[in-house]
Amino acid sequence: MGYVRTGGMSTAARRRRRTTALVLTGLTALLLIVLAYAIAYYQGWVGGPDEGSTDSSQVTTSAPAIQPSEVTVNVYNAKGEPGLAGRIAGELEERSFDVASIDNDPEQASIEESATIRHGPDGLEAAELLQESVPGSTLVPDERESATIDLVLGDGFEELADPPTDEAEATSEPDSEDE
Repeated sequence: MGYVRTGGMSTAARRRRRTTALVLTGLTALLLIVLAYAIAYYQGWVGGPDEGSTDSSQVTTSAPAIQPSEVTVNVYNAKGEPGLAGRIAGELEERSFDVASIDNDPEQASIEESATIRHGPDGLEAAELLQESVPGSTLVPDERESATIDLVLGDGFEELADPPTDEAEATSEPDSEDE
């Protein structure tokens, strides 16, 4: 008996059986890899495409829950430019801030940067909202017990930042012009 018995299976049947086993093994391996990645992602071991990026342009901040109409601000001039506090107070009122007082800085501080925003613990959120409108400003906490904040314009102050545009208004304006 010098020949090999195939056990009754033809060559085509063995080839089909081997191909099926390879395909099922490959699909099972792929499923296990996807499952392992999903578990690692869920556990935080691997991140999404933007994780670990230090680019500050991709850092998002949540908008404060407070609205400008809920913020009472005193506008003080420490720059020495006559009428500056009044002009900026007018611009803040146009942006719906409630301006309580307009004057020269009562503390007579020398402020080299753009501006400082003085606030108490209750006025932190309001100060952060105002800071979005005053580029280069710094927050200075103090011991006041009210939510009123002070905007003190310094030597580096030039102008308020452009107000954020509402996307809904921007998209509705061209439609109204077409009618």
